[in-house]
Amino acid sequence: MAKAVLADDEPIMRAALREQLEMLWPELLIVAEADDGPTALQKIEAFKPDVAFLDIRMPGLSGLEVAKAITQSTSIVFVTAFDSDALEAFEANAVDYVLKPVDPVRMARVIAKVKKNLSDGTPADIAQLILTLERAGLSTTGKSQAASISRMEWLQVAVGTQIRMLHVSDVIYFESDTKYTRVVAEDCDGLIRISLKELLESLDSSTFLQTHRSSLVNRRFVHSVHRKGEVVEIELKGRPERLKVSIANHHIFKAM
Repeated sequence: MAKAVLADDEPIMRAALREQLEMLWPELLIVAEADDGPTALQKIEAFKPDVAFLDIRMPGLSGLEVAKAITQSTSIVFVTAFDSDALEAFEANAVDYVLKPVDPVRMARVIAKVKKNLSDGTPADIAQLILTLERAGLSTTGKSQAASISRMEWLQVAVGTQIRMLHVSDVIYFESDTKYTRVVAEDCDGLIRISLKELLESLDSSTFLQTHRSSLVNRRFVHSVHRKGEVVEIELKGRPERLKVSIANHHIFKAM
């Protein structure tokens, strides 16, 4: 019986991956799961799985860095939200990958390929892939999803038990707390694990304006600005709520 380790810092994504594998590869034994790179490496070295499904971007170590450090003969499948340019690098180097959110058709093809590789005893060599990505300037460090938002322009938003793919241009506003950030769009209201600081570094500052230390608004959805003394509030298109603007950010909306 083939054994597997799953590694993804998003519990919902990890659960979706596990569900797909249980449905499409029921005889596969998932021996361990991890939510960061160092733990993933430790589990792989300890359990010696036949295959490891590694998220590209995890805290501590990226999936690529984990794959480089593995001393076991383990087939690797990368779980990624990279853009098309990076995917071409994966394809050119014949390395297995699945995109977030997990597509069962793609997963079925990957499973068939992994089974064949296991039968032939030929796990894919990722050395050339890593070299290709580094030469293209694509980061292999274990950062969060935010590092690729501006390039990809897509967010993976957890809505209940589902993952929604949402283009950043459709986001009305972001509202952050200490761990999660709420994402509000016309037909989507969910959570991402990206801090407001990371969003500020990744999004177009001419489009997303900071209203408060914990919120950003898409200026496309600003209907009007209301001022009453020291109180400034943003009225949104098609939304009943208003966003408060901190005094430190009054100047951003002065001309609106």
